[in-house]
Amino acid sequence: MTTALIEWIGGRGVSVELPALTPLGHDGLVLSRSLASVLSGSAAKPGAVLVPRRLLVRCALELAGAHPEVGPAAVWPVEVPAVWTAVALAFGGVLAAGRAGVVGPVVCAGRPPMRRSRPAVRHDVRARLDGGWLYLVVWEVSAFATGSGQRPAVSEAA
Repeated sequence: MTTALIEWIGGRGVSVELPALTPLGHDGLVLSRSLASVLSGSAAKPGAVLVPRRLLVRCALELAGAHPEVGPAAVWPVEVPAVWTAVALAFGGVLAAGRAGVVGPVVCAGRPPMRRSRPAVRHDVRARLDGGWLYLVVWEVSAFATGSGQRPAVSEAA
């Protein structure tokens, strides 16, 4: 694992461990804790699930909602570099730490493959890695609100 300093607008710098990710070769999801490690009670290690692109966001939201113990989930389109997804997943952990008792966030390094009507928050993030800075946009995807009758909007983090 690599240590990185993550900074974002509206937050302060946080030192985090980036998971070592190997490209999946297909679209998929990365979970902070694999379902197998959660069910067996073994040490937490990231898990990956291959998912067709058209189902990535929906599957991530359903997994996070049904199994909050897996922690934050990252949507990982095949064209996104592994280090970007590792930073996004670590940033999801930072977001989750500030929201005790809430389902882990679903994040994506870069715009996730979804309809623009799905609610999402854009976070401008930078990570200090190997002596240099990596600048990227991490999108936090939300489930549709129910019962409000209003269409959600894409928003920018303050």
